[in-house]
Amino acid sequence: MLLFNFCKKALDVFNVSKNMKNLMPFFIPKVLVTTSILLIVTLISVEVSAQSKSQQVKGSIEDSIKASKLKSKLNSESDIDNTRLFGKLAWLYLDSDSDQATYYIDLMLNDSKRQQNDNLLASAYYLKGKSVRSLSNAQALDYFNQASMLLESSNDSILQNLYFEQAKIHILFSEIPEALTFGLKSLEINKIQRVDKNIQRDKSFIGYVYDRMYEFEESIKWNREALKLAKQRNDRQGIALCYGRIGIAFDELAEKDNFNKRLFDSALYYNKKAAKLSSAANDLSMLRRTYSNIGNTYSKLKAYSKAEEYTLKSLKVPGFEESKGVTLVNLGKIYLETNRFKEAKTILDSAVQNTLHYGTRKYLLEAFYRYHELDVKKGDYKNALKNYIHYKTIEDSLLNETKIKQITEVSERYKTADKERQILLQRADLAERDLIIQRQNYQLYGLIGLVLVLALIGYLFYSQQRLKNRQLFKENQLKNALVKIETQNKLQEQRLRISRDLHDNIGAQLTFIISSLDNLKYSYELPESIGQKIKVISDFTSTTIYELRDTIWAMNKDDISMEDLQTRISNVIEKANTSSDQAMFTITIEDTVPRHLKFSSVDGMNIYRIIQEALHNAFKYSEAHSIKVHFATVANVLLISVTDDGIGFDKASGDLGNGLNNMRKRAKDINAKLLIDSKLNEGTMISLEIPMVTNDK
Repeated sequence: MLLFNFCKKALDVFNVSKNMKNLMPFFIPKVLVTTSILLIVTLISVEVSAQSKSQQVKGSIEDSIKASKLKSKLNSESDIDNTRLFGKLAWLYLDSDSDQATYYIDLMLNDSKRQQNDNLLASAYYLKGKSVRSLSNAQALDYFNQASMLLESSNDSILQNLYFEQAKIHILFSEIPEALTFGLKSLEINKIQRVDKNIQRDKSFIGYVYDRMYEFEESIKWNREALKLAKQRNDRQGIALCYGRIGIAFDELAEKDNFNKRLFDSALYYNKKAAKLSSAANDLSMLRRTYSNIGNTYSKLKAYSKAEEYTLKSLKVPGFEESKGVTLVNLGKIYLETNRFKEAKTILDSAVQNTLHYGTRKYLLEAFYRYHELDVKKGDYKNALKNYIHYKTIEDSLLNETKIKQITEVSERYKTADKERQILLQRADLAERDLIIQRQNYQLYGLIGLVLVLALIGYLFYSQQRLKNRQLFKENQLKNALVKIETQNKLQEQRLRISRDLHDNIGAQLTFIISSLDNLKYSYELPESIGQKIKVISDFTSTTIYELRDTIWAMNKDDISMEDLQTRISNVIEKANTSSDQAMFTITIEDTVPRHLKFSSVDGMNIYRIIQEALHNAFKYSEAHSIKVHFATVANVLLISVTDDGIGFDKASGDLGNGLNNMRKRAKDINAKLLIDSKLNEGTMISLEIPMVTNDK
């Protein structure tokens, strides 16, 4: 908290100095700005040192315990085991006590040379390079090169990280072809050993190298492959790194594409995602770089207040001095574009000192280009030309035609080696699969033989059982048919007996009643009223006989065909025409009505009764001159209508009478629809809609 309070005060001083400079340029000296920046850096260093010491105290206790255990094994093991123990102790002290680490590394170096053990000697060189990295990148690279020469023909696990360490130093020195060579070597060895974490790291780094080669689309492609692996591994720091590098590539691609705003927006999107993840993971190195990149993008968009905000945020992040050159150059550019030339010169001087100290020539190149721009703005064209020549000289040395050719060759060599490695792996996999397949084939042949035997036995059993089932089924069918025939015969006999009884008994009795009434009427002189009543009874009895005959007719049939129905209705109409002087009865049947249409005896009788009742009502009540029966078909429906041109009736006036209600009930029994349409003085139409079910016999 003390650090942040001091930083805030220092930044307040810095901001005041900027504002005052705009208002009173002659009263605020340049030293105030420089002092503010130095105060921030000093306070940050103190805070970081305090935190570092606290962590070292905690770590040193754990390291001491491990070191004691390892030291207790010294001299009790063989020479080679002792050498390995020196290596383990060196690893233990590498980050906490450089003197102790160096002591054990030197012991390991001497012993491995004496034992002429290349693997242990390579490990010692690798450790030596790691230990001197903070002092001299060039010296560290020499040790790494010696280690890789010893292990070049092996697949030692050290190579998983050794090639990558070499690649990092080469990219720091802007030696692009060498960085790409070792990056691809690292990727190849990690693919062989299937180290997913390192494959992700190497792909992202190779994307970064392509970015330095101005191959921005290739850089995005490699980093997206790395991002996919990072998400699979749920590696938040790795995800942030890939987002950041994709953002850088989009930024530079936008600049290449005539400052394409859409591509700049993509750059900000990815860099801000990287910053958010880095902050959550407390990855200060990535956070510092990401803030710097966001500031640089805003600068290109000419949003200089935002650019300055994020660039200063980057410089506030403690440590990582060797890579701050580019951020200082970016801040100098912001001051340059906002016409703060003195601050721009001061910051660019700091950037040059940083790049010269750490050997980051890429950033030195950019610093000289900003010097050139500053001199042009100030009108000092002599110095502008001088600085531009410095810029071009460094640029040519970093990336000339020979190096581009080398880069291409390295890339092609990697692709060829990668394809050859994949072919070898595929061949090995194929050989192993062939062996497995051959084994499986033998097992399969035996299994197929067993299955065939079992299938044959099962088929024989199934055939025998199916034959038995078929015989039983036929026997049951025959029994059911006999039972059905017997039942039908009994029903037919019963129907014949009932119809015969009706005809012989009830019919004879009704005929006797009619004859007796006629004799009574003609034998005696009866009053007219009684004679009239006798006539009514005689007529009613005659009607009953006709209905009884219709019933007997229906009972004697298993089904009633359309022709039977037509004949019966025609008889009714013929009698009606004979007895009526006023109305004319007609029947028409359209050709579309199927002649083979049949109904059950019950359904046929109900249809007949409905038509008969409709004709009776029309004759009795309608006072009509024309009464028509019409048969037609609509879709799959038989439509029967009885129409008259009589006086009609009002359906809403009240009771429709028993006749119409009986017709409705009969229609419902045969699943038909009965419709009645009547208008006063216009006539009546009664229609019956019957779903057709045809039975061809």
